[in-house]
This record gives sequence, C-alpha cells and structure tokens, in this order.
Amino acid sequence: MKPLVSVVTPSHNAAAALVQAVHAVVGQTLAPLEHVIIDDGSTDGTAELLQELCREIPHLQYIHQRRRGAGMARNLGIEAARGRYIAFLDSDDLWLPRKLQSQVSFMEEQECVFSYGDYVVHDRDRDRFGRAFRTPRELTYEDLLRGCPIGCLTAAYNQEALGKSYMPRVARGQDWALWLALTRDGTRAMKYPGTEAVYQRGKGSLSANKLSKSLDMYQIYRQQERIGAARAIGYLASFSINSLRKRWVTR
Repeated sequence: MKPLVSVVTPSHNAAAALVQAVHAVVGQTLAPLEHVIIDDGSTDGTAELLQELCREIPHLQYIHQRRRGAGMARNLGIEAARGRYIAFLDSDDLWLPRKLQSQVSFMEEQECVFSYGDYVVHDRDRDRFGRAFRTPRELTYEDLLRGCPIGCLTAAYNQEALGKSYMPRVARGQDWALWLALTRDGTRAMKYPGTEAVYQRGKGSLSANKLSKSLDMYQIYRQQERIGAARAIGYLASFSINSLRKRWVTR
C-alpha cells in the first residue's frame, strides 16, 4: 500500500518526548507520506532537535510558530498536510507499529472517512499501564454531544472526502469540537480494529480548573453548535458523567 497519511504533531517544550513520537512514526509498518511537526514556540531546544531529525528522516517536516496553543499548531499541520488521510499524534503519546496499517486498511476497505480506535493509558507519574479504553463501534453526532470517547491520538479523517477540516478556535476541547464538526452532517465515525495507541497521562493532563473547562465546553454547545441553553446544560451533564466513567475505567 502506498503512503497515504499525513501525521500531524504539535509540540511545546517536549523535546525528549518528541524523539519517541518521531520514532513511533518511523517504526510504522505502513510508512506515512509525511510527518508534520509544529513547534509551538518551544524554548527547550526543540527547533535544533527537529532540524537535525529532518536531515535524517526524509518524510519529516518542521514548522515553527509563536506560542499559540496546540489547536492552532494542529491547524498549521492540517493546512500543510498533503495526504489523503490526516492523523494526529501529540508529542508525548505513542503508536504501536501497526497503528497506521490497521487504520488505513480499515478505512480503505470500509470506505470510512472518519475513524478512531481503542487505546491504552500509561500513568507517567506512577509508571503504570491502566486498562485499555474500549470505544463504541460507531459514533454519531448525537453520541459525541453526550461524550467524547475518541482519543485524538487514534483519530484520522479523509480530507479528500471531507475537505480540510480545522480545529475551532476554542480554549479547550478543540479536538472534540472538530469531531462534532465532522459528524454534524450525518457522517458516522467508525472504530478500526486493534489497540494500537498509548496515551500518556500525567499531572499536566489534568485540568486545574474544572469550572473553567466546563464553561468552555458550554460555549462550544451554545456558540459552535447553536444549541439552546437548557439542552446544552443537559448535554454537559451527560458529558461530565461519561468523562468520569472513562477516567475510572482507565485508572
């Protein structure tokens, strides 16, 4: 199978972890068309590291932006992406070697335009792996209004079919807001087989201000999705319960 995937990775002051992410992509049994890494205003030597890696790895591309956040960094990567499929891998997460092979084969065979998969959570603080998070076989727009089981590190969409879809300019939950946009017209997200991704959870992964996060999500319901206040509050309550359940399952 020819290379079809553009991998997009935002990175901010994560040089050490970034090397592992780069090697995880290099080690794929299905090589990507390109791996686009966006340096989001790092000050830890990321720029020098990426310049060196680009000399060694032909499919690696490096873009620098001033500090604007992961969502805007991903959007720069999406803009640059030339592949049929756009997949996401954050700098501190990992893929197992068959991730792209499993996902692309599934999407090609099933004519699927938006897919996701199961993943394992690694607690970096305790160096412990939790149970795999098992996602539903399919997800609709209505499902995603009530919760977001899609891990960004497992998601990919077909930009030839759906166009270049960008992460909305919101403070938090940019990936979830994108999944809503991709499914709003009736497109179903489908799960590819296998558990091929490792999400690295640490103290930095936890929101320090739960109220602020909830308010940001409420604004996505109200402003992006044009949902009335009462329905938005109901969806937010369901989302919060599902998020707690997911964290309990993967502890």
